[in-house]
Amino acid sequence: MNKLSLIIPTLLIISGCKSTDISRAVKDGINGAINGASSTTSQAIMPSSSITYTTTETTISTYKATKESRDFGNITLAKTTVNPTKQTRVIINQCIHPRVGAVKCEAYMHEISPEGWIVDSQNNKIHLEKRSRYNDKVVPAGNYYMKVKTEGVAKESYAVGDITIIPFVTNYVDITFE
Repeated sequence: MNKLSLIIPTLLIISGCKSTDISRAVKDGINGAINGASSTTSQAIMPSSSITYTTTETTISTYKATKESRDFGNITLAKTTVNPTKQTRVIINQCIHPRVGAVKCEAYMHEISPEGWIVDSQNNKIHLEKRSRYNDKVVPAGNYYMKVKTEGVAKESYAVGDITIIPFVTNYVDITFE
């Protein structure tokens, strides 16, 4: 009984204030004290309930000029190279899915105003694809909010984040999906 009086308060302190956690901790503590006091049994302590956690799927509309609740994946400027026309160009260098490898992808870049707002205009979104090496676009330099989704993969994945396009060079963008 002395073990039991020490175990229950300790479990209550560790488990927090949630009532289901407290009742589960008390049941598990009592089971542990009973099993510990009984030296003839070799039973394992079984938790009183099994809790499972799930994640919700998020669908992102890449063509819409809306900010997502958080950034997904990783969008980085891999390198820049001088081009003969001295124009500001952007190209998707690679799209990588961590569990698949190199994949095709489709992206939209939405310009960010100097005040930090995403410019919502039909003429303002820039569509990019990674299908071959010759899919670069001439774009104005500046800050963009980029939304990318996989193509040709059974389960769509997304990458979302800000990117700064450097002027008068070709900007190569690497995308890693979440």
